[in-house]
Amino acid sequence: MSNFKMKEAVDVKEAKISILDVMEENPLWLNKVTDSLSILIKNIEPEHRKFLLDKSIDEQVIDLFVKIKTEYYNFKDNTQWS
Repeated sequence: MSNFKMKEAVDVKEAKISILDVMEENPLWLNKVTDSLSILIKNIEPEHRKFLLDKSIDEQVIDLFVKIKTEYYNFKDNTQWS
């Protein structure tokens, strides 16, 4: 089981930080997030990811954060009982 702990977020700025942190760690469960913004971020150079998030609509960033967080909790739940 991974020791990675996803950061919480209370606003868009913190959501961006958390998303970038997850992308850098690239945990296996991230593969289940197939949001178009996620796919773009995964496939560009790490140094351009923040720029892309900054240019995205806040609702897109929040939606992506929620999808990533959901998969994070699904992974935690599944591995906790395995």
